[in-house]
Amino acid sequence: MGRVPDFESQEMLQDLGFNPGKPDGDWGRLSERAYQAWLSSKIKAVKSDEPPWLVEARRLLGTKEISGPKHNPRIMGWASKLGISYQTDETPWCGLFVAHCMSLVSDTQPVNPLGSRQWAKYGRRLDKPIPGSILVFWRGSPRGWKGHVGFYVSESAGHYHVLGGNQSNAVTITKVSKRRLLDIRWPESYPVQGEQAFVQREGAVSVNEA
Repeated sequence: MGRVPDFESQEMLQDLGFNPGKPDGDWGRLSERAYQAWLSSKIKAVKSDEPPWLVEARRLLGTKEISGPKHNPRIMGWASKLGISYQTDETPWCGLFVAHCMSLVSDTQPVNPLGSRQWAKYGRRLDKPIPGSILVFWRGSPRGWKGHVGFYVSESAGHYHVLGGNQSNAVTITKVSKRRLLDIRWPESYPVQGEQAFVQREGAVSVNEA
């Protein structure tokens, strides 16, 4: 539902028995409430070994920011729902994407969830990544303040395959060098379950997620 225009999403919600208000393409409070109700029902129904926040992250694959004066109301809606001051989807939003997905569990989020490196203070540390674990990377310099954050999906010899926001201005799965890893995190409130997922493929690697 996240990959289609908001007017179509509203119609789909209405057809599924959730009330988004009159379908008009304007993603307001009623639409978001209907969407969250639908999402809750979907997560309860889905039979998957993946944690719920990773299920939500996969659902949002393909979500893109809008260049220029207009902004993607879905991305802006995440900030509004979380009470985060956020003016434009041109602002780096990898941390916002993680914050939205992790709102499905009860753990306290970082004081500044937009700061990607702040996620190194979240939950508990893991020694090895498993699907859904939060990967925190440096960007530019290991000693700098810039970074990137996303979810572990799998890995190859030298790279993590990261499902994250603001990767080429969209929610994608991209390869990030293992040398850039700062930390691996997992929510305290959710049982640690899963195994590292190794794949053989290599390819284009992201070096700057801004």
